[in-house]
Order: sequence, then C-alpha cells, then structure tokens
Amino acid sequence: MRIPNLNLLKKLRKPETHIRLERMHYGIKFTLPENLSEDELLKLLVRIPANAYRLPDEQGITLDFSGRECSRRLILHMLNSIVWEKNIRVLAWLSGNPESEKLFRSAGLSTSEPPLNISAQENTKPADILPSEKTERKRIPSVKIVYGSMRSGHKVETDGDVLVWGHLNPGAEITAGGSIIVAGRLSGVVHAGGLMPVREDVFVWAGCFETPQVRIANKLCFADPKSTASWRKSVLITLEEGTPVIRENKFLPSARQSATLTGG
Repeated sequence: MRIPNLNLLKKLRKPETHIRLERMHYGIKFTLPENLSEDELLKLLVRIPANAYRLPDEQGITLDFSGRECSRRLILHMLNSIVWEKNIRVLAWLSGNPESEKLFRSAGLSTSEPPLNISAQENTKPADILPSEKTERKRIPSVKIVYGSMRSGHKVETDGDVLVWGHLNPGAEITAGGSIIVAGRLSGVVHAGGLMPVREDVFVWAGCFETPQVRIANKLCFADPKSTASWRKSVLITLEEGTPVIRENKFLPSARQSATLTGG
C-alpha cells in the first residue's frame, strides 16, 4: 500500500497552494501557486485528471507561473508528464519573472496571452467580412501584464499595450505598439506606439515619474529632474498635435497642471 505524502497533502489544504482557474476567451488560464517546490507543483498537476484539460478544438490553456523562477528541469518535466502525457494544448507560458520568461522564449514557447479573436466572438465568418472591415480588424493588439518590478537588463517588446504592476527600474526597457502603464516608479526606458505601424494615439502613464526620457511614436521627449515640475509625481504623457504633453494627477485636457516636454 502506497502511503501518501502527508506534508504535501497538508500544504494542498492551504488556499495559497491551490491552482486558480479562470475562464478566458481562449479557454482556461491556470495560475500556479508560487510557494510549492517544483516537485510538489508537478505532483499537484499530475493529480489533475486529463479530462479537466480537455477543451473544444479551437481553445486551449495558458500556464501562469506568476513570480516563480522556473528551472529547465521543471519545464522539461511539465512537457513530458503534463503537456504531452495528457495531450494538452498550451497556448502560452506566462510569467512575471524575467528569468523564467527568458527561459520560455529561448525554448520557443509563446509568452503572450492570446488576443481576443473578434471574428470568433461575433460568430462572423471571414467570407462575410467586407475588405474594409478586414483591414480594420487585421491587427488586434494584446495586453502584456508584468506582475512585479522589472530590473536592469529586463526588456519587453510587444505589439499591444503593457501594464507593469511594479517599478520599471533603471536599465529596464519597454517597447510597445500600444500604450504603457507603470503602476510604480518609471525610471527605465519606455517607447509607446513604437512598432510598425507607428501610432500617436497612445499614452504613457506612471505612478511616479522618474525617467529623463520617454518616446511616443517618433517623438523623443526629455525631462530634466531639476526643472520638470512633474518629477516624482503621478503623470500622464500624450502627444497632442505632434507635441509631447505631461499632466499631473488630473488627466483631462483642461487640467491646470500641465507642461510641455522638450520634444525631438
């Protein structure tokens, strides 16, 4: 008779060790607990019956590792024991940990959450869409969410929007086709609307503005810590008639506290 791992069972009773399942437009997102060891996490996933992963042909799952730093061993075991063994369609491997995300990318795994498929959502056949509508819907941007701060050397590039739930430290870089939101300190380099086609209808929002330069579309904006009144304040940066504008606290065009950045 096989005796179960009592320590693992005790941990599995705690809410923080549960796998959180969310119904998404593409299928199901599995958010994995961070406080289990890699072996304990694998045992937990193996115990899930294969039919729990089965979805319609056009749908799949994403695996969200949150802030866990994954090893190559964990990825290989998950592929062998979970993905291939249970015949699971994994659409993306998500992580807020820079090293884990780098490891996923080097293995050729997708690290971006699947974008919303408008045609599927509206149950519209491609043949029913007019040429003008095809052009309008050709590019559907995704949203890249980074849970935690980005340290020096960490780079993110995506054709959609970026949301950082943390700080963007000096030496970290974000290049986005859409807008960029940094909930904490913005001290690194950001380029919103910077991928082809270049967009000017985007913005940069920072919980605490601490960077000497911001790029929006083809405009490079410089800020001097000594003379910029918005330094270390919550700001919104936009382009208005090709001119970079920074606003504090109030983000309406009529806000009193606004200043024009030096643009290039």
